[in-house]
Amino acid sequence: MRNKRTIQISVSAMFIALVVVATFINVPFPGAAGGLVHLGTLMSLIIAMRFGKYYGALAGGIGMGLFDVLGGWMAWAPGTFLVRLLIGFAVGLIAHHRIKGQGASLVLNLIAWAVGLVIMIVGYYLYEAIFLTDFNAALLSIWGNVIQFAIGLVAPFFVIYLKRIKAIDEILFS
Repeated sequence: MRNKRTIQISVSAMFIALVVVATFINVPFPGAAGGLVHLGTLMSLIIAMRFGKYYGALAGGIGMGLFDVLGGWMAWAPGTFLVRLLIGFAVGLIAHHRIKGQGASLVLNLIAWAVGLVIMIVGYYLYEAIFLTDFNAALLSIWGNVIQFAIGLVAPFFVIYLKRIKAIDEILFS
């Protein structure tokens, strides 16, 4: 007999680790306070769309917050944690619709992606403007965020493909 709670904690830890590792695959991007273009956004979007709001929020918020702490971006860690937690929750809520289910609808996945993009742009802009620079200087970072999230546009299509893998469903949702 499997303990479902133990499996959920283990899977959450695995997803967080995947996001941290994917975020370390990055290229610096010039902006007001610097920034990175990385694969962590893609990984967190896939997790949120495929496995829902809780896994998405935990993987995105904790995973990318940990990256900021470990990668020398400590000033960004609180903002990253909050913004990515909100993105993961919102994207997972929209894409993991109870009728269509687990990222099976390309339309819902694309809507979720667009909502995530808005949260990222507004969230990071406000965090940078209030805590790191000012409202004018923070405008320079918006393009980096758009490029960052554009990489994540692969996620809605990839999740449709992942939906065909039934073994993952049996482990997490049985």
